[in-house]
Amino acid sequence: MMRALAPTSSSRWLLVLALVLGVAACGGGGDDDTDTAEPTTPTTPTTPTTPTTPTTPTTPTTPTTSAVKGTAAIDAPIAGGKVELLCQGASATLSAVTSSSGAWQIDTTGQSLPCAVRITGGSLPAGQSYHSAVLAFDQINITPLTDLMVASASGKIPATWWGSNGPADFSGLTQVSIENALAKLRVGLGLDVLKTLDPLTAQFSPVAKDKLYEVLQAFRLALAQTGIDYSGLLSAAASGGFAVPESFRISLSNNYTTIVNAGTDIQGPGGNYTLTLNVTASGMAMAPISILNVPKPSSQAEFCGWVTDPANSASLTQVNSGGAGSLTINSCSFSGNVGQVSATVNITSPISITVPYSVTYTYH
Repeated sequence: MMRALAPTSSSRWLLVLALVLGVAACGGGGDDDTDTAEPTTPTTPTTPTTPTTPTTPTTPTTPTTSAVKGTAAIDAPIAGGKVELLCQGASATLSAVTSSSGAWQIDTTGQSLPCAVRITGGSLPAGQSYHSAVLAFDQINITPLTDLMVASASGKIPATWWGSNGPADFSGLTQVSIENALAKLRVGLGLDVLKTLDPLTAQFSPVAKDKLYEVLQAFRLALAQTGIDYSGLLSAAASGGFAVPESFRISLSNNYTTIVNAGTDIQGPGGNYTLTLNVTASGMAMAPISILNVPKPSSQAEFCGWVTDPANSASLTQVNSGGAGSLTINSCSFSGNVGQVSATVNITSPISITVPYSVTYTYH
């Protein structure tokens, strides 16, 4: 809510009018019998001074109002969460509660930049918090990605940096440090979409499911599939380097590709069928992918040949685009209009991890 402006008292003005009249004294001289003294010519009265026009009172300056607003989300909105904002030089935090769509807004009139933001509670698990940074009174998001940026910019785990009453040290929240943090995030995660997308200030809505939502959804799936602890990523970001395990980068890329292609009509090489791919990785189902205008294989041998051929749009290597390491096809079968494939991606560096895949190919 905007703060009401205090009423201004009316100025009182005093008008002073001075009128000065000069009167000369009479005097005589000459013969008593014959001369009568001529009266002295009276002095012309002084023209009254024109009163000074009072100065028009100056209109008081209206204080500049400002606000910070944004969206808080993991990939789903953080509903009912408490957003706290502390600006440099302030003695107390300002707060708001997020809506069902994760939207929030705080009046920052009179506050000084930079500011720090934290969200807790609501639909978040107990004890979980995410953080963000404010360099301009404008759109600011609060997500795991902004949390990683704060860790990188401050050189500390965000929950430790915040403390009990907000951060005491704002030295990491500069334009340069935040830009450096964004650059490290982009390199660390390796997604092309982040080259032009700033997680801190991008306009987005989890309800609309736009680009930032897709990145956040892929991020959550990659954490679940690889078993990598989010706190480990925060530690890597706070260390100054932000080295992300290759297994996480692969899973993130695969999930993002699948999510972006979900519901998109991908054109095939030509044929009378629509192919739907249902992919499960590490036990988690991804969004289906549909490819239009494809031929249906006439045999299991032909189908399994397509699955292992990188040049074919139905190839499992296409489903696993962006991956590195070794891909092993464990089984392949085809009957009627449905093909089944089981495969494994083996990662050996920087950590050893196995990601099992199963894919169902359905020709409609």
